[in-house]
Amino acid sequence: MFVDWLLASFHHLAVFSLAAILSAEIFLTAGPIDDRMALRLARVDAWFGIMAAIALAAGLMRLFFGAKGLDYYLANWFFWAKMALFAAVALISIAPTFSFIVWRRRVRADASFRPPTSEIARLRRALYAEAGLFALIPLCAAAIARGYGM
Repeated sequence: MFVDWLLASFHHLAVFSLAAILSAEIFLTAGPIDDRMALRLARVDAWFGIMAAIALAAGLMRLFFGAKGLDYYLANWFFWAKMALFAAVALISIAPTFSFIVWRRRVRADASFRPPTSEIARLRRALYAEAGLFALIPLCAAAIARGYGM
């Protein structure tokens, strides 16, 4: 029982951290993006990737070592919906991550670099799409915990 609690705690902390980091990215891209902000966004986004990996690892550990067991999750369509949402968020996050990496490289080469407003607008649309899909993940998790989708 302790292992199940520990794994659930790590998983939830990582997921809540992802939500906070995604919110920070949306907030930080709302205003002008100068050289310092571009570098900050690249660092924040790196943490998004780290937390996503931790959330995924903790979730996988729950599948194999948690109290409900592998069969419980694999038979639940809400579990598969949650996985699809997580994958969709991950795929959408590729574009912002790529932009942040490019911006960081450009800033290091030229401190006067400023991303074009059209690029920032496109990036923010992707971040909002991520946030919208991400918001559905806890709904699936709550359904799974209560045995819906079996």
